Amino acid sequence: MLLVFSVVLLLGLWWPAPGPTTIDSDLTKLLTGLTGPWSLVWDVSYASLIVWPLILIVIVCLSRGRRRLLVDWLLAVIAAAGLAIGIGDLAGTPWSVSFDSLASTGPPQVYLAVRLALVTAVLVTASPHLSRPLRLVGRGVLACGAVSAIALGVAYPVGVIAGFTVGLGAAALAHVALGSPGGELSDAEVAEALAEFGLVVTDVETAPLQSPGVVLKTALDQDGGRLLIKVYGRDAWDSQFLAGLWTAAVRRGERPHLGRSRQGQLEHEAVATLVAERAGVPVLSEVLVGQTSDGDAVLVSRLRGRRLSQLGAADVDDAQLRRAWDALMRLHDAGLSHGRIDGDRVLALPDGTIALADLAESDLTASRDAVVTDRARLLATTATLVGHERAVAAAVAELTPEGMTEVLPYLQAAVLDRSTRTAVKNAQWDLSALRDAAAASVGVTPPPLERLRRVSLKSVAFAVVGTALAYWLITRLAGVDFSAIAKELSAANWWWIAGALMLSPTVQAAYAVGTMGASIKPLRYGPVAMLQYAIQFIAVALPATAARLALDVRFFQRFGVAAAGAISIGLIDSAGGFVVQVALIALISLTALPGLTSPLGGSTSSSSSSTTSTGPDILVIVLVVIGILLVAAATTWLVPSARRRVTAFVPRARSTIAAQRSSAEDALRVLRRPRNLAQIISGNVGAQLLQAVILGLCLEAFGQTAHLSQLVLVNTLVSLFAGLMPVPGGVGVAEAGYTACLQAIGIPSAVAISTALAFRLVTFYLPPLWGSVAMGWLRRHQYV
Repeated sequence: MLLVFSVVLLLGLWWPAPGPTTIDSDLTKLLTGLTGPWSLVWDVSYASLIVWPLILIVIVCLSRGRRRLLVDWLLAVIAAAGLAIGIGDLAGTPWSVSFDSLASTGPPQVYLAVRLALVTAVLVTASPHLSRPLRLVGRGVLACGAVSAIALGVAYPVGVIAGFTVGLGAAALAHVALGSPGGELSDAEVAEALAEFGLVVTDVETAPLQSPGVVLKTALDQDGGRLLIKVYGRDAWDSQFLAGLWTAAVRRGERPHLGRSRQGQLEHEAVATLVAERAGVPVLSEVLVGQTSDGDAVLVSRLRGRRLSQLGAADVDDAQLRRAWDALMRLHDAGLSHGRIDGDRVLALPDGTIALADLAESDLTASRDAVVTDRARLLATTATLVGHERAVAAAVAELTPEGMTEVLPYLQAAVLDRSTRTAVKNAQWDLSALRDAAAASVGVTPPPLERLRRVSLKSVAFAVVGTALAYWLITRLAGVDFSAIAKELSAANWWWIAGALMLSPTVQAAYAVGTMGASIKPLRYGPVAMLQYAIQFIAVALPATAARLALDVRFFQRFGVAAAGAISIGLIDSAGGFVVQVALIALISLTALPGLTSPLGGSTSSSSSSTTSTGPDILVIVLVVIGILLVAAATTWLVPSARRRVTAFVPRARSTIAAQRSSAEDALRVLRRPRNLAQIISGNVGAQLLQAVILGLCLEAFGQTAHLSQLVLVNTLVSLFAGLMPVPGGVGVAEAGYTACLQAIGIPSAVAISTALAFRLVTFYLPPLWGSVAMGWLRRHQYV
């Protein structure tokens, strides 16, 4: 994989080679401008590219069992040197100049960075042989050395990336040719490893069930009993990193557990199995836990029974289905979640007991989402085996109606593993039929599905469109000059930005007043304020309006408000903010207050660019936005599937409103109370004014000022626009919007971009730090 990745990346780098591109020039100018003590940092970092590999070579020479690594290094260095000099010559750098750059600590820049290529080859080749601390030091040396190569003028960024890629490819080539110490153990090697612990086994063979990063074998002990052998090899972390990172990136609630070592993974599963066994959960009993002399972690369990995926509907009776649920409920009562419930990890033992196997992905402090996910997976797994009618009946016998209702939103393909999804496709029913049957069994209407996937084609499309729009806005209106931006940032008065950061938490304090006004029930200010800070924490993953509404609903339900009433309160709160934003825009636009076309109320920075936006630019943006909306509406109407979704939504919405009208009407009574209306309006107006003041402080940091009404208009326009965009947190869109609007009131381009970045830093990117604390407080006090 690394070799293929290196080849593809080198081919992609051929287009900008040998440089410099605009980005290369700007980044080089930025780093070379850092002088004084930075010069010493660059010299030491670049010298460490020679010192650290020499230290490793000495360590290997003094180690008896690792001297073979010298041969691997020799092959990798020869391959890296040949590729680096050859590619550089093809790109226009003579081989003699590339060779001289090995000892050079300054210009001329070469393509590619030969010293970095050789050191990367050495460190990556040695990586499987090294302990984790040594690997981390090596990665730090590479990162610092790469930056120093740019700062010293040895190579441009494109040449540094190419050098790293060549070294990575050379190391991968050495591993492919000579092997690495972390490959999958053979059957004979597994038997030898167990013999170290005094366990003699025969008939070792690969198990039919496999997990990412783990070698699974089956064998027979001296008494003829079947054993399941799990080996965490030296390469286990690599494959688990890829699988775990992908799952965590795509699906909500999943965590990759990337920090566990082999021994840590082994101990985690052993402890989870012990805790489950003491809680009365039928599990596979452990025979051996240990680590071999080669560093492989081994867990041996006594294998009994057959996997549910091997059985038919006639082989499992209703009593066994209930025992499966009883085993899972015992596990959850002990505070654990399983994490991998499927037909291969639920075993039917000869005595009719149902056991749970493979607790490697269990969580010892399970969240509610993890618990409900386990239950949804077990329901789907048993349904694929015996049909949804028997499966639902067994689940209802063990779960309360509330528990079954909680499972319903999780009955979706995103929750299930690949084998269970395949079994569902082959069944005579689908997941919607299973949800309907489960909902009917407890007499409820099937609720909307829980949003579990972080990444989908739609979200990727929205992110691409949002990024493209932000790039177009900035390049259209800002006339981007990265060196000018760097100059403005370096000359900024950071005391003003610190003041803006100190004032930032008061915005949520104002929003809390509006939220209290939206509730018909009396609330305490403290928890509501914590709610607002927590919204900033989750807004980095969801669009701001959606995040606020979802958390509002969960919060108000804890106060005994029905679901419809909680939704109504959240909608009233959000609608109040929207009305205030529109009213502020109308007030400033229709009165004599300074707006986008008025002159500035302060001085201009002498160091700033004088480029400003023009009327036609603003008109073009407005026309483009209107065009996008018209194209979206036309596409929705012309595409039959999209049109059906829109038209089908209306009757569903009407039926939902009619079914829950009484609860919603109770919440809507706040609109007839002057005090509540005053709280809604004052809270949202206060929040908008405070944000405008914070924007003014950020602007002041770069030597510019503006009228308060202009700042209010800029902040309100961008907040409204970014809130309507389906981009989490308005990332990219908000920055571009602030840049465009600040230019529209006469702020130079470099200052506008710098101010936008500083404002977003203190109001969006840093607040999640204390927002996470607020979320933890709400959870500890059971408000969410």
